[in-house]
Amino acid sequence: MKTRKKPTPDKNQGSARVLVVLLFCLLIASTVSTAAAAGMHNTIQEYDGAGTCIVCHQQAGEDFVTSIHNTWLGTAEYIDGKNGTQTGKLIGVNDFCIGVKSNEALCGNCHAGYGLLENDFSIEKIDCLICHAPDYKKTASGPDPSINATEAARNVGQPTLEMCLRCHATAGGGDNNKRGDLELAMGALNISKDLDVHMSAGMTCQDCHTFVDHHVSGRGMDLRVDDTDVVVSCDNDGCHDPMPHANGSTYNEHTDRIYCTTCHITAYGKVHTVEMSRDWEHRTPNDDNVLGITMYVPTYVRESNPAPIQVWWNRRSEIMDLADPVVFNSDGILVMAKPSGGIDDPASKIYASRLHLGRQPWDGTYLLPFVTMTVLMQDNMTQALFESTGNIYDPIQYVDTNRYMGIFHGVSPKEDALICDDCHVDHKIDFEVLGYEVEKDASGNLISATKPGESLNLADLSSDDTQKEDTDAQSTSTPGFGVVSALCGFLAIVCLQLRRK
Repeated sequence: MKTRKKPTPDKNQGSARVLVVLLFCLLIASTVSTAAAAGMHNTIQEYDGAGTCIVCHQQAGEDFVTSIHNTWLGTAEYIDGKNGTQTGKLIGVNDFCIGVKSNEALCGNCHAGYGLLENDFSIEKIDCLICHAPDYKKTASGPDPSINATEAARNVGQPTLEMCLRCHATAGGGDNNKRGDLELAMGALNISKDLDVHMSAGMTCQDCHTFVDHHVSGRGMDLRVDDTDVVVSCDNDGCHDPMPHANGSTYNEHTDRIYCTTCHITAYGKVHTVEMSRDWEHRTPNDDNVLGITMYVPTYVRESNPAPIQVWWNRRSEIMDLADPVVFNSDGILVMAKPSGGIDDPASKIYASRLHLGRQPWDGTYLLPFVTMTVLMQDNMTQALFESTGNIYDPIQYVDTNRYMGIFHGVSPKEDALICDDCHVDHKIDFEVLGYEVEKDASGNLISATKPGESLNLADLSSDDTQKEDTDAQSTSTPGFGVVSALCGFLAIVCLQLRRK
C-alpha cells in the first residue's frame, strides 16, 4: 500500500497568510479602539470644560496649552525686523476687525479656550470641543447656550474640515472675508474638484498641516509665528515630487522659481464671494443680518472668482503689530503685511497671493484699536475709540492700508492649470510688478519682459517655443485617505496574489 506524500508547505504562501492575519488583527484593533473611545466618551455625565477632558488626556492638554492656537503669541523666527521678539495675533493689528485688544469678546468666539477675556491661557481654560466636536459653537467664556455641550463632548473625534473651517473660513467676521481661499462650502459632505481637488478626494486639513504634540504645522505670508519646525509644502515627502511633471517637461524647469499655486490655483472665492476691501470710515445701515436689527457696517467690496496676483516670497515676511509706528510705502499706503523676497533673491519663488485693502483710524503715528461692536451697533467711532484707548479723537483721522495674503487652497483640476501661453503670450502674470524689465507700446501693451541682465524676452514665447506637457503622465497621487482604507486595499492585493499562486 502506497503512502500518500504530504505536500511541501509553500514558505511564501505561509508568509503571506501570516501577513494577512496580522493586517486583519490590526484592522480589528483599530475598529475596536475607535469603538472603545466612542464608548468612553458616551459615559460623560456633564461637560465642565477642560477638566472633563484632561482626566484622560492630561498630556494632550499640557501640549496644547503652549500652542499658538491657545496662546496667540510666540517668538518670531521668520519675520524681518522682529526675529527673537514676542509677536502674534494677541498683540497684532489687521485691516478687518482691527485687533484682539478691546474685542476679546468677539474674537473669543473662535479662540480655542475660555480665558481670552482675562488673558488666562492655562490648561484649565482650553476648549477641546472647538476642534474636536461636530456642530459646536462657543463664546469667549464657555460653550454657546444654544448647544448641548455635554452631548457635543460625547461625540468628539478627529478634527474634520467642518471643524477647522468654522473658525478659519469665518475669520474677519464672516464667510470668506479674510483668507479668500477658505470658505464654508469646503466643509460640505461632497466637495467638487472645481472647488478643491484635494478636499474633494477626502483629504483633511491635518493631512498637510501635520500636528506635533498638538502644535500645528504651516505658515502663511501674513502669519507672525510658526508652531512647529515642519515646513508645509506641495513637495513634502509622500506628496508631489520637486519635479512633479512628466520627464522632460519644460514645466519642471520652472519649479525652482515658480511655486505650484501660481499655476494650479486660477481663482478663489469660488462659491461665496470674497471680501476685497473694508472701509471703516464710510459706513452704511444694514438690516440684513442674523440679529435682525440695524447695524452700521463698513463699506465692503466683494468679488466672485477673482484671479490671484503673483508675488515673490522666500517664506519670510514683514508684518505690523499694534505697537509699531505707521510707515507708508511710496504710494502713501500703510502695508500691514507683505512677503519678503524678490527677483534677485535665489531663495524666492513666485507664489499666488491676494491683496486686501483697508481704511482705518490712526493718531498720526499709530493705528488705533477700537471696539468693533460699538461701531456696528451705534455708528459711533468716537465712542468706540474712547472705550478702547481712553482718549477722545475729534476729528478722527483715517489711513489707507493693505495686506498681502498667500493663496494655498482651492487647487483647480490639472486641466484648468495655467499653461505656457497664459503667461508668455497672454501675460496673466504682471512681469513689471515682479521686477522684470519691461517695454510697452503706446497703448500700454507689453512688448518685452526680461530678467535684469538677461536678454530672453519672456513676454513673447509661444507654446511652440516650449515643450508641451503630456498631462496624462502627471502624477495624480493624492495622500490622506485614512489608515482603514489603506489596510483594506492592501488586504485585497494580498488576497489576489494568493489566488494567483
